[in-house]
Amino acid sequence: MSRLIPLLFSLILLLTVAAAEAHSSHSSVDGPYRIHVVTVGQGEELFTRFGHIALMVEDMGRGERLVYNFGTFDFEDPKLRFRYARGFLNYWLSVADFDRFFYFYAQSNRDMWLQTLNLSDEEAAKMAHSLAKNALPENRYYLYRHFLDNCCTRVRDAIDEATDGAISKQFKSMPVERDFRYWTAQCLEGLPLYRSVILYSLGPAIDQPLTRWDEEFLPEVLLEDLDKVAVGKNRVPLVARRQQLLRREGPPIGSEVPAIDIIVMAILCGFILIGFAVPLAVPRLGKEGALSRRLLGVGLVFWGLLAGLGSLMLVLYWTVTTHFDTHYNENLLVNPLFHLWLIGPGVALIAKARLRPLTQKVIYWYLIGALGLIALDVLLKIGPFIQGNFGPIALAVALNTAAFFALKRTKAI
Repeated sequence: MSRLIPLLFSLILLLTVAAAEAHSSHSSVDGPYRIHVVTVGQGEELFTRFGHIALMVEDMGRGERLVYNFGTFDFEDPKLRFRYARGFLNYWLSVADFDRFFYFYAQSNRDMWLQTLNLSDEEAAKMAHSLAKNALPENRYYLYRHFLDNCCTRVRDAIDEATDGAISKQFKSMPVERDFRYWTAQCLEGLPLYRSVILYSLGPAIDQPLTRWDEEFLPEVLLEDLDKVAVGKNRVPLVARRQQLLRREGPPIGSEVPAIDIIVMAILCGFILIGFAVPLAVPRLGKEGALSRRLLGVGLVFWGLLAGLGSLMLVLYWTVTTHFDTHYNENLLVNPLFHLWLIGPGVALIAKARLRPLTQKVIYWYLIGALGLIALDVLLKIGPFIQGNFGPIALAVALNTAAFFALKRTKAI
């Protein structure tokens, strides 16, 4: 019932706005077409965390309101899943009735704003015809790039073209102090697992300096910027009116962490505590320290799997996919693929609580070498290496160092 009342209120508001626009004869945006920007706020699920945006074309003659959505894709097709994994993200421009579009997001508990653009009849008609042509089957597909070519940048570019570059002239040369990594972390707030894996996977391409134009890959950034744009010789506001059609109920997005994330993070922390903290704190646990060495074996297996498989993922991203934002990832220095080798000595410690002298020496020098590669990555950051991977660096330094001293304290080395 608590959800029904706001929904009914939003529907009444929407109908009132539509009626007012249909009977208005003095508005500066009157004409056969009106162009609206429909911005949808963040959702709880991962794929909704960056928000959404579309263009709505209102045909005043026919009484139609069509939503042109550049964010359409099909992940259900088994043939496409492999292509998506390889990085061939074929999105397309779809067309839907606005009432259906509105109802879907009303049911999804998302914010929604409507901005009516202050375009001349000719500009609005040109934009409407361009969108209709772009939506034809032979024209509608494009190769999606999350930061560079997505549903929001396509909307931005369409408006920019219709307004003779009004957006690009104002924002394309405006530097900002943020980067794509900052925005990714912000949008994934409250999803620690996805946030950690995604930020770990993304390479230096997302750490490049940005302009405000670049930041407009996000719908809510473009929403705010459109309100600041002026067009024409008289410099009238681009947005004739802005209304909030839907308002999300409940706590802010990202304020609640899913239970599964808490459980998995607790398990990961448990392995670190059991495998490294206990052997360091109590090196002689069990008969002649055998239990401490076995626990250290658990730590080596855990660290070898975590770092090694993480590195394997980065290698595959770089070599067999077109996910360009993951290429040249410096975390390959921080956590080399060779960490998988630690699994063998870890299993031996678990089974026998002892390592052969040669194996002990190899682990000793391997961990020193791993710390040296991390130091090299940090040193190179004063030059060409700019990736913001200080979180993985801190974790790798801590666990490699813990493994080194735990081996010494438990007399396994």
